[in-house]
Amino acid sequence: MHFNLVTIFPELIQDFVSHGIISNAISENKLSISTWNPREFSEDKNGRLDDRPYGGGSGMVLQPEPIIKTVDAIKKENKTYVVCVAPHGKALNQQKLLELSEKDNLTIISGRYEGIDNRVEEACVDEVCSVGDYILNGGELPALILLEGISRLIEGVLGDDNSIVEESFNNGLLEFPQYTRPEKSNYGNVPEVLLSGNHAEIRRWRLKESLRRTLSTRPDLIERKEFTSEEAELIDEIKGEG
Repeated sequence: MHFNLVTIFPELIQDFVSHGIISNAISENKLSISTWNPREFSEDKNGRLDDRPYGGGSGMVLQPEPIIKTVDAIKKENKTYVVCVAPHGKALNQQKLLELSEKDNLTIISGRYEGIDNRVEEACVDEVCSVGDYILNGGELPALILLEGISRLIEGVLGDDNSIVEESFNNGLLEFPQYTRPEKSNYGNVPEVLLSGNHAEIRRWRLKESLRRTLSTRPDLIERKEFTSEEAELIDEIKGEG
């Protein structure tokens, strides 16, 4: 899979992808990443991209033509699906990451200042995604969230593809608590069931704790989930425990 990241700060992207799992995936040709700076497509001699918003208001807005020309240049090289990250987009979730991971070529546009001229969305954007109900200074961090969330779903990137199955949100629940050595410490002990070697009991404990954690911190996920008979039984147990 190939990612194109449109940003006025390409060095932020390049620094991030030069570390960890994504860096390894690039080295192993599991994915590839290009950065595109719309300043290079600006007709202003200083590469200026922003201007005051029509209708008044504070801040500056990114002009449409440099960004549209950037996307046009990307499309000349490859067919690509274009996503813009912005607060007014649809909320990003694990299902959307799965959908986007099926694309062969993905372009992500990062905004800055007060936003991007709306003609960019009208001209060349397929989808707008929001990473949460809050405001940041720019779209680079949301773009990297999108990049990392998608890239780890690509086959072979994590090394152990089975690890994805047990993660938060993949079954509509938060992940169960995790423990490692030492078994006992001044800060608490590992639950006995995890030391038992009984895989059936461990699986049931993990499911129950996953349900308990989700009920406690993300009841909204519980409200829209369809439960198996085992999950419904475990929820009754949890409620009975208070």
